[in-house]
Amino acid sequence: MFTRNKKFCGISRLRTWLLVLALLLGQCVFVRAEEYQEEYYDETAEESYEVSEDEYIPETYYDPPRTNSIEGWPQGPLAQAEGAVVMDMDTGTVLYGKNMETNFFPASITKIMTALVALDQAGDNLDQVIECPDEVYDLEEGASHLGFAPGEKLTLRQALYGLMLASANDLGNAIAVHIGGSIAGFADLMNEKAADLGCEHTHFTNPHGLHNDDHYTCALDMARIARAAYANPVFREICSTREGSIPKTNMEEETRYFLNHHKMLQKDSEYYQEWCTGGKTGFTSDAWNTLVTFGEKDDMKLVCVVLHEDGAYRSYEDTTQLMEYGFSSFVHMDLTKDISSPSFLHILGMDYPAPGIYRSDELSEGTVSVAVPGNVTVPADMNPDLISYAPSTGDGMIHYLYGGWPVGVGSLSFTSLPETSPLPYQQERDMEELLKETGSKKTVRELQETGERAWESIRQTAIKYYEKADAFISENQLMVLLLGALILLVVLILIVIIIRRCTRESRILKKRKAEEKARLRAEEEIARKSAVEIEEELREAMRAEEERRKRAERIAEEKRRAEEELREIEEIIQNSGKE
Repeated sequence: MFTRNKKFCGISRLRTWLLVLALLLGQCVFVRAEEYQEEYYDETAEESYEVSEDEYIPETYYDPPRTNSIEGWPQGPLAQAEGAVVMDMDTGTVLYGKNMETNFFPASITKIMTALVALDQAGDNLDQVIECPDEVYDLEEGASHLGFAPGEKLTLRQALYGLMLASANDLGNAIAVHIGGSIAGFADLMNEKAADLGCEHTHFTNPHGLHNDDHYTCALDMARIARAAYANPVFREICSTREGSIPKTNMEEETRYFLNHHKMLQKDSEYYQEWCTGGKTGFTSDAWNTLVTFGEKDDMKLVCVVLHEDGAYRSYEDTTQLMEYGFSSFVHMDLTKDISSPSFLHILGMDYPAPGIYRSDELSEGTVSVAVPGNVTVPADMNPDLISYAPSTGDGMIHYLYGGWPVGVGSLSFTSLPETSPLPYQQERDMEELLKETGSKKTVRELQETGERAWESIRQTAIKYYEKADAFISENQLMVLLLGALILLVVLILIVIIIRRCTRESRILKKRKAEEKARLRAEEEIARKSAVEIEEELREAMRAEEERRKRAERIAEEKRRAEEELREIEEIIQNSGKE
């Protein structure tokens, strides 16, 4: 019995030591796994855990959004991301901006630009075959990939799905070498495209976003890139796909299946949003979490970019509140329909005072018109007084402002002048002969082009002076109102004076015409009467005159007698007083 107990104790000790050893090994593996994930984390390893109340909040959380300082602008929420932008993809209006022009590392959201450049270069030929180069192995350890090997073949369309959904860095390199000839050559194409889109704080060195000190962007530039990509229907289809696959290839018998890493697309995710239509995740230890999200709700199409976010769950939470802010606080508006007086000159109907240039609602065939599209993005409770135009800077565009913040761009689109019709052959020859006779060295076509250039110069000059006048009036509205009132008052006084003078002259003229008519009527009556009638009328007039004379004499005599009687009465009264 004692022996058996001793053996049992030995076995127990052995099991105990084995258990301790296993726990130590497990701990080492766990610690190493955490270190590995921290250093080479890709966006498949999403974080999801409860946040404690005393969790660290970075100081940048309290950085105020730049857009909150705009007059009349809805106040946006705080975001823990160091850089963030919400942009309306229809108008390009930045609805929310925080450190939006500060440089950050983008990580895998770089692949949006990669897909955009590939789609631009490939056009409709998306089924062209890519043969994976040696560069598919040119990745950091632990970077996300789909296990493609050099020499393996697939179509460009399949590669784009793997790039955007599975964030396959190996396919990013394969696309880059196939399109650009090399990684560096493709990076040049990416930088050219960024410049074309107006990106001023962006530089790419690779197609996947793995860390490079010279590979950076900002939230505003990334929103511009994402907006341009979303305008491509193939890109929209790819980024909105929840799951994809690449069938067997010349070197792989198994079908590769993968899910879209963007959690807001997945219905079984706690971050799912019905309005989400796609996007791209990203993470490196230098970039931290980055996220681009597309969303559509009602008539709004928004894109949200968050950069240098401390945790994937935070990037989803920030994105959700920022997108909801954009959907609920802003609306689209057609200024030409709903706002009738954004400009003083527009009120007066003086849109473009130039020869041959008319308002768009007065178009007639063969004329030149100016059309300024007025679709803008403004706060839902907008104040019309805060809407204004920014004069064109020579780019042929009108920039709409709300509280001084750009809210939309309209193009100055002129109806084309009728194309100069080619002259009939014989007529052109006759004109050429005439030009030779006059010693001109120009051809008929050159003269036509000279006329067209002259017209264009007149048109541009008219636009320039219009813009200057509009800008001056917009900046000095009170003075213009007072001056206009004074001019109106002077005009009214002049009108009253002119009316009075015209009325007086009219009365005099009428009186003279009446006298003339009476004289003519009397002459006609005299002409119609005989000499006897005239003599009788004269005698009658003389008798009447004699009677008037006698009557006057009688009145004078009666007056004299009355005066004498009055004097006699006065004398009697005076004499009576003396007695």
